[in-house]
Amino acid sequence: MTMSACNLLYTDTLQQIEKVQKLKRPRLIRKLPVVLSVEEVALLLEAIKNLKHKAIVATLYSSGMRVGELISLKINDIDSKRGRISIRDPKGNRDREVPLSNKLIVLLRQYYRAYRPQEYLFNGQSKSKEISPYSCSSVRNILKRNLKKAGIDKNISSHTMRHSYATHLLNKGIDVRIIQRLLGHKSVKTTMIYCHLASDQFDKTGSPLDDIAIW
Repeated sequence: MTMSACNLLYTDTLQQIEKVQKLKRPRLIRKLPVVLSVEEVALLLEAIKNLKHKAIVATLYSSGMRVGELISLKINDIDSKRGRISIRDPKGNRDREVPLSNKLIVLLRQYYRAYRPQEYLFNGQSKSKEISPYSCSSVRNILKRNLKKAGIDKNISSHTMRHSYATHLLNKGIDVRIIQRLLGHKSVKTTMIYCHLASDQFDKTGSPLDDIAIW
């Protein structure tokens, strides 16, 4: 913000471009995202007693989709025969498909029989007769409320489920370029941040010294 203001001052107002070129730009500090462990995800899902809420969080984690993609899901985006979820990217980028978990199929069928959603997989509450999707804020509230019930002391958001999905896939040995496709990242550089979070892979790395039989 400060650099932008200085740039505007010296370039447009004072017409002293050479001073802008001498300014040192601060290094951007990238913080690693918060992730849940597999055990914590299990505790969170176990803590959610409402069937619809459990289906929402399970779908988020199982697919790694963004919350905006989740609330845009239509019923016919779930293809149980092919074992695929079609994700329509609300940002206008490429649509994509992700594998549909067998456990999620069972949960979604239970949810569908109980709630009978129309058009959207997860309908929101509307005072009018018009069908509306679930809201992003409601998803955040589900996570926040049940996180306490699960006894997990972490500051998470809806995106945490996406981060956890990617990290857990890396821990399973899934290639980072496959994960890139599943997440819908344009560049693999964006996906590479999860390599810093994949603790299982890190722990298994060891040291090359361990391979030398000297004692």
